[in-house]
This record gives sequence, C-alpha cells and structure tokens, in this order.
Amino acid sequence: MSRPTPPLSPFARDLSDLGAELRQKADSLHGIGRRRFLAGVAAAGLAPLLPRAAQAQAQDAREITFAAWGNNDIKDLTQAFGKPFKRDSGIDVVFDGSGPSESKIKSMVDSGTIDWDICDVDGYAAIRLGQEGELSAIDYSIIDREQIMQPFAFDYGVGGYTYSYVLAYNASVYKDNPPQSWADFWNWKKFPGKRGLWKWMIGSFEASAMAHGAKPNEIYPLDVAECVTRIAKLKPHLVTWETGAQAKQLLRDKVVTMACIWHTRAAQLGVESDGQIAWSFRDGILCPGVWTVPKNNPAGTTAFKLLRYMQEPARQIAFAGLRGLGPTNPRATSAMPASLHASDPTQPEALSQQVIVDSTWWAVNYDKAMGKYQQMLAQP
Repeated sequence: MSRPTPPLSPFARDLSDLGAELRQKADSLHGIGRRRFLAGVAAAGLAPLLPRAAQAQAQDAREITFAAWGNNDIKDLTQAFGKPFKRDSGIDVVFDGSGPSESKIKSMVDSGTIDWDICDVDGYAAIRLGQEGELSAIDYSIIDREQIMQPFAFDYGVGGYTYSYVLAYNASVYKDNPPQSWADFWNWKKFPGKRGLWKWMIGSFEASAMAHGAKPNEIYPLDVAECVTRIAKLKPHLVTWETGAQAKQLLRDKVVTMACIWHTRAAQLGVESDGQIAWSFRDGILCPGVWTVPKNNPAGTTAFKLLRYMQEPARQIAFAGLRGLGPTNPRATSAMPASLHASDPTQPEALSQQVIVDSTWWAVNYDKAMGKYQQMLAQP
C-alpha cells in the first residue's frame, strides 16, 4: 500500500524571502535528510528558486537508496552488493525494506518526492511502469546488455536474479507414488490432499495450462478464463498462501501436501526436513527479479553504475549463495560453484525443464487476470 504524501503547509511569506531561506537550508543539510528536503522542494515547484549548484545536489551520488522487500533481503543485499560497492566506489548503498510496490513508485514519481534510486520489482511491473513514464530507461551504454540473460534485459529494467515456481510435495505422504507433474497436482483422486497456490496468481496460471496439456512453448498466450475455470475446480482442495514463510509452514505442518511455491523456499524445506519435502525444476516457471530506476531519482545516473556492478558474476554468485537464487548474467551461471547448482534455475539442465515467464504478456493481462482470479477465490 502506498503511504499518502502529506499536504504542503501554506506559505505565509514572500517567495523571494522563502527562496533565500531554502538556499541556506540546502547548503547546510547532508545525506538522506538533505535529499528528501530537496525532493520536497521539487514537489512544491520551488526548484527554480535554488541556484543550479544547489539543485544539482538532488542528483549527488554520495549514496544510493535501494528499495527491497524485507529485512532478510536487506541483510543479504548489503553483504553481496552494498558493502563491496562502498569499498570499491566510496558510495554508500542504503536499503529500504518497506516494499517498492507499483503504487508506491507511481506515487513517488508523480508527486516528485522520490526517495528511491533502485527498486526491486517483477518483470511485468517494470514494463508497465516504464510504459507509464514512471521509470528511467536503462542506460545500456553503462550496463552491458549482452551480459543479461534474455529475455530479462528490459528497456526499463535489468534482470538482477532469477527464481522459479516449482511443485513441492510431502514425500512422507506420497511415499512410492509421488506427484511428477502439474497434471498430478490437479489429480486429487490419485493424489489426495490439499494444494497450495499463491494468492497473487503468477505461477498458478502457467501450472494450470501445463496440467491440461499445454507444451512449454505453447503456454502463452494464456487463456485467462480457462485458467480460472481450471483453478476453480481445485477450490475444495485449495489453500492460498501470501508469503514464502507461510507457504513453507503450510507444507511443514501438512496443511497442504503439495504446493506451487518459489524454488528458494522449496530448497530450504528440503534441507530442513531432511528430504521429507521434495521438489524439482521439472515444469518450473522461471521468473526474474528486476531492478528499475524511478524517473528523476536522487542519485541520477550513478544508479546505473551500481546496477552494472551488481551484474558482475562474482557479485551475482555471492547473492545466489546467500539467497538460494539464480543469476541473470550467463557468465555467473557458467562460473557458479557446483555446490550451488542444485538451487540455480539457470543451470542448463534445470533451464531445459522450465518455462520462462512471459513478462510482456503479464504486463498487458495482469489486471484482467487478477480480477477474475480474485473473484473466483471469493466465491463460496
């Protein structure tokens, strides 16, 4: 949810006097406070009152603010990227874990009160926000487009890491007759037990298409109505999850006996349960985590230098080791230590078994699909 932008206080003094005071304050403020102050000035339409040098401070590069999705992300992002970049460039990277939703990014950019320089979003969101004028186009003169796995080099976003939706199941329940496919996931007579699907849909539609015979190269365009109808047939056996932690708990407690979940959580469960929770990349849905730059971000083009740094194979491998994710740089895939291959969805054997999400299709159809999906879930 976007936090509302507070209304501006009414001005009770002459603008020329106010401009002089603002110039004095701009010269005295530093760091985050200074950046937010200047962003507020821009939102108020007062930037012209500041001298050119003071206005340029809003584009200084003494620090970069990166919006992520929680404390665990921040810890690992800091170790894999933030500290090394500070060491090598002298520029601080500050992480904000409040969650860069589409609505929050739009609110920031539209109001001119922009706190973030880089945001972690889904591929479809990067396409939509870019088309709506909320993001800066990626500067591929700074970032090497050829070093990003296709099709995750977007015009308005850089694929930074990869993860997959996979079929995970409780091996102790199914024993010598485990589910092998999404068709088995939909076969509740042969494989009894509750199923888990993500409340926010992506992964579920692709799985339903494969369950009903679609070949990997025939998944898109998805038929929204058919996908919703197929998932509706699961409703007597369906439990939806909202977070990765919740998905893990549902499987661990046997509330569900199989689930479509992120491979990172499935891999964690496999280790924590001594193999009682099993999974594979077979018929997985490979997705990118995409790094975007809001338009008029405070650090300016320096943000692209951090993105370039984060694409380096050593940095991507470090992050993969911490999070159980895959890289997006093919050089990182090739150099990935053997100890990390089992959790890397971009390794050739794993990749050959998966469908790559069509972010362009989702950018066009997300709202329509979500509306029908949520309506179906809400029905008794």
